[in-house]
Amino acid sequence: MGRVDVIVIGGGHAGAEASAMAARMGCRVLLLTQNLETIGQMSCNPAIGGIAKGTVVREVDALGGIMGRAADRARIQFRMLNRSKGPAVWSPRAQCDRGLYRRAVREELERIPGVRFAQGNVSRLLTGNGSVLGVETSDGRRFEAPAVVLTAGTFLRGRIHIGLSTQISAGRAGEPPSVEIAQNLETHGLTVERFKTGTPPRVDGRTVNLAGLERQDGDREGFWFGHFERVRHPRQLPCYVTYTGDRLRDIVEANLAESAMYGGAISGRGPRYCPSIEDKIVRFPDAARHQVFLEPEGLDTAEMYVNGLSTSLPPAVQLDYLRTVPGLEQVEMTRPGYAIEYDYYPPTQLDRSLQVRAIRGLFLAGQVNGTTGYEEAAGQGVVAGVNAAAFSLNREPVEFPREQGYLGILVDDLTTRGVDEPYRLFTSRSEFRLTHRQDNALRRFASLADRLALLTDDERRVRDLRLDAEDSAVRSAHGVTIAPEVANPHLELLGEQPIGAPARLADLVKRPGVSLAVLLTAVGVETPDEAAAWGEIELRYAGYIEREWAAAQRLRTLEEWEIPSEMDFSSCSSISFEAREKLAVRRPTSLGQAARIPGLTPSDIQAMAAAMRRS
Repeated sequence: MGRVDVIVIGGGHAGAEASAMAARMGCRVLLLTQNLETIGQMSCNPAIGGIAKGTVVREVDALGGIMGRAADRARIQFRMLNRSKGPAVWSPRAQCDRGLYRRAVREELERIPGVRFAQGNVSRLLTGNGSVLGVETSDGRRFEAPAVVLTAGTFLRGRIHIGLSTQISAGRAGEPPSVEIAQNLETHGLTVERFKTGTPPRVDGRTVNLAGLERQDGDREGFWFGHFERVRHPRQLPCYVTYTGDRLRDIVEANLAESAMYGGAISGRGPRYCPSIEDKIVRFPDAARHQVFLEPEGLDTAEMYVNGLSTSLPPAVQLDYLRTVPGLEQVEMTRPGYAIEYDYYPPTQLDRSLQVRAIRGLFLAGQVNGTTGYEEAAGQGVVAGVNAAAFSLNREPVEFPREQGYLGILVDDLTTRGVDEPYRLFTSRSEFRLTHRQDNALRRFASLADRLALLTDDERRVRDLRLDAEDSAVRSAHGVTIAPEVANPHLELLGEQPIGAPARLADLVKRPGVSLAVLLTAVGVETPDEAAAWGEIELRYAGYIEREWAAAQRLRTLEEWEIPSEMDFSSCSSISFEAREKLAVRRPTSLGQAARIPGLTPSDIQAMAAAMRRS
């Protein structure tokens, strides 16, 4: 195959995006993975999106990524979460067909000319003078490249636990772990720690009694994660909701000693926001019940994913407690749930390009950085992919500023603050929730996509037409008035005060429930629904949005105050000793980044600024 520009190790969600981004940057990319058949595999829940995560998917897509396009092709149910709340927290989520999703990812990658594939287990990193030279596989093959992106997920010394007696070395069920590369990386001086995560049992949907369960259908209106295509969605399927009860709690409590997590077999810390059923019973002893979602695995199978019952109890106990849940009294379990423990590298060892500080040309993305979730992995894959390409092409690192979107927040949180549990994105992690919306991702990342030349000519045309339509909708709202006899029937239906004189659409749309799309149609202005929806939010929340942009500019000012790379923090006697230690380890590149390091006080930042002025 010869020398390439970027090698990506791993074909999961981070690896797929890293490969696509590096190739779109003009690099020759080799995606090297254990099994080419599992590229794009959904290891846990067959769903894409959710709170904050859905916005990340749209940000990834705005830069030419894969996840949104694959989700649109595999979507078997869609819901816009939090629609009853403000638009800052609207969150698209799609239940997906596992097989369709995996095939869509592979198809999208194969459409990118610069991506090549190889199957093999990477055993060691080839380095020289502190820089990456390539990789070697366990069968002796060598692949050379100046940049390597490691996206090994839960495979690094992964170990599956089912009860106390069953421990299986595996990256996920049925697949071997990556041990040699984990051992090799440790010899390079990287700090390594352990996390754990888990998955629930799967059941045969034919043995579920759905008659008495709450049926949850998806939204009827059309929605696409992808901005550039409008593919036809597959047939849609419902999910079902049921609940645990006293009998399940009694079974779990009686068998806690048999749980790998509570019996002492696992030392790694798990995700607080996705607890096992054992965690729920122990942490919330007074809860009368816990919600359980029965989610379809795909169109060609009756198997269902039991969301809400992740566990590491023995299989027999899992079946016992499943059969206490309404609707599952006669259920057959097709696959037991399990916990998996794996290596990760605390991400404060990385700079903001996700490059390992100690090894030039080595980038890390996904769960190896201590995160959890497909979307967080994909976002890191984008950042690592474009920066590995930039490194290989001798370009400047690509910055993803915090104020631009969740991709920037994700990277900044990981590299500045680190993790003490598997990291998951939430809207609450953003200071700019109203400007970091799912509907404006294309606009927020347009300049970056153009600067890096990530989009094709056709994709840019589609984007520019949409942004022009949005701008036109807002201009029309400001420039067009509506007569009382046209507006009042609509206002009266909403219980709003009628108007007595012509009014600007921009003023009327600030009233609760008033639709800009309806008003534009009423005055004969044709506007795409998506453009009108964006304009409505921009107009209704204009004051709040302006304040957020002002706060973002203040943050940008701090970010532009660069800290010299040679700055000796230990000599800054006016800074607290604790702050000096943290600064020496984290090596922030700007005053803004330093201000977000846990433990640094405002007086520490002021002292740093004074020291920088004197130097």
